[in-house]
Amino acid sequence: MTSLPQINFNHREYSFPSKTSKYRRVLSRFAWLPLVPAMLFGSAASQAQTVTANFANRSGSTPAIPSGLLGVGGTGSTVTAQGPVSTITSAGLNQTRFWILLQQVYATSTPNFGVLDSQMKVMSAAGLHPIAVIVNTPPSLGSSTCSAPSDVNKWGQMAASVVAHLDQNFPGVVQDYEIWNEPELSTSLCVTDATARLNTYVSMFQSAASAMHAQAKADGQTIRTGGPVISQMSQASTWLPALLNNSSTAPYVDFVSFHLYITGQTDINNGMTWPGLYSVTQSSTQGLIHYYKLIEPLVRAGKQPNAASTPIYLSEYNSNWAYAVDHLRNDPTYGPLWNSLAITDFLNVVYNGTTAVPSKLNYFNSVGSYFCLLGQWDADMDCNTSRTDPYPQYYAFHLFASPNYLNLQAGGHMAASVTPASTTSGLSATAFYNDAADNVVIVNPTSTSYKAVTVTLANPGMTSVTGTSYLLNSSNSQISTESTALTPVSGGYTATIAVPAYSTVAVSMTGRTAPAPAPSPVAPTPVLNVTPKSGTHPLVASIDASASQNGGSPITGETIAFGDGTWVNMTPTTTHTYTKTGSYTVKLTLKNQAGLTATASSVVTVN
Repeated sequence: MTSLPQINFNHREYSFPSKTSKYRRVLSRFAWLPLVPAMLFGSAASQAQTVTANFANRSGSTPAIPSGLLGVGGTGSTVTAQGPVSTITSAGLNQTRFWILLQQVYATSTPNFGVLDSQMKVMSAAGLHPIAVIVNTPPSLGSSTCSAPSDVNKWGQMAASVVAHLDQNFPGVVQDYEIWNEPELSTSLCVTDATARLNTYVSMFQSAASAMHAQAKADGQTIRTGGPVISQMSQASTWLPALLNNSSTAPYVDFVSFHLYITGQTDINNGMTWPGLYSVTQSSTQGLIHYYKLIEPLVRAGKQPNAASTPIYLSEYNSNWAYAVDHLRNDPTYGPLWNSLAITDFLNVVYNGTTAVPSKLNYFNSVGSYFCLLGQWDADMDCNTSRTDPYPQYYAFHLFASPNYLNLQAGGHMAASVTPASTTSGLSATAFYNDAADNVVIVNPTSTSYKAVTVTLANPGMTSVTGTSYLLNSSNSQISTESTALTPVSGGYTATIAVPAYSTVAVSMTGRTAPAPAPSPVAPTPVLNVTPKSGTHPLVASIDASASQNGGSPITGETIAFGDGTWVNMTPTTTHTYTKTGSYTVKLTLKNQAGLTATASSVVTVN
């Protein structure tokens, strides 16, 4: 930790208490228990196993997977050497998270952006897309870095000055800003009373986010601000509505972010084994899908702009929060297995009642004691920072994100369905497609090896197909690749593959994409505006049909009848003079090249 004091110190300062909360201690007392039935980890290789994914002919109507989904904290900031940064980005992980410490920038009245600029040069050169965390209080506004600022408006102006500096010197690199980190913790804002702490955070968010947006607008740049960056899920129902339903903060919430750690120090002390971690991960009351389903409805019910589509960032997550040796987290068998299962679960939330997958998933952390993708590989497996060798879990991200494998980082769409999806016992699977391939991922968290699993890829939307399978486990720690035979069946293809114990297997199908069916003809949409609609004669009426839509096919006929026996053709805007009293129906008729017609009318009254 001495070589990385900045990041590790701050994560300890802000995250550690939440992960030792009473709520988590109660959970931890029983989370390690082997709740999965013993038969799950026995021998059942003779049981027939099938996985079926329906790709809906690649229609584009299934839930979207945003590009840049996967990331790891600290790339380009904690780890800055070109070699390790390239190792991470070569796995497809071009998204990261880093800290902008206001007590460092404003250690004096004159801002010093030296440290920030050095980090930005690395991130910019590496093509990284970072989430920046605006955090801490400078000496001029508080007695300690965690103090609530004595003047929230000045604190917000300081945050805006950071935006101005980055917009000018690194335009477009940083677009996502989290405001503070885990503010629900008493040690995070140094405010003991929970209600006062929440109100303090809301005022800080309003001041900073409004000033930051105003600055970005003046700079001609686009930014997104978000929060509340909480880690205690028991506080979600209080903190999210307080931010999202407040008229002073809701307009500036462009995304919602939170942190998730499902086990802790007590679980390690109690000797947690894989069955215990697996059971908690898949739990309907403590698992990954459960907590995401807790967050999403609160976001959709908010009053922020576009609440129905507000992105949700999981800006920190891992299997365990403790700064301690956790052999499951970094184990050659269980490290990649848990991360494959976690990504599978987060994708599969759309099969469990949510409207969208997360917009960002940030693993904690790239390097650092106990938490890493890169570190010294030795008997301790404690992420010693003296080396930057890829750790086992690195290859789970490589498999999912890299363009050399499943290329999830490029985005795509979920399959319409997959069976089984995320399960509480036995095989779990997910399926998605992108420009290159239809992909099925199967995670086997059990000690049972299956020699012949039938995988069906239904409605693939491809012809002349080729199959490839990938295997990741402790015996194939850097991902093995082999060709896979695909057998045509009614409505798709099947493959028969082996799924060893404690393994992740992916089947990828490439081919020629079938042409999309021609869209059905659509009638034009007439829009008729007449002003004024009443008056004394002679009445001059202005008639405007220029906002009409053609329905995707060129307009071939347009008539405006004035209601007094006269009309004009193919004239979007015109005027007409009524010299006699009476009521006149102005009628617009459109016809497009598809042969479809539509009309609109408006009544003019002449007194």
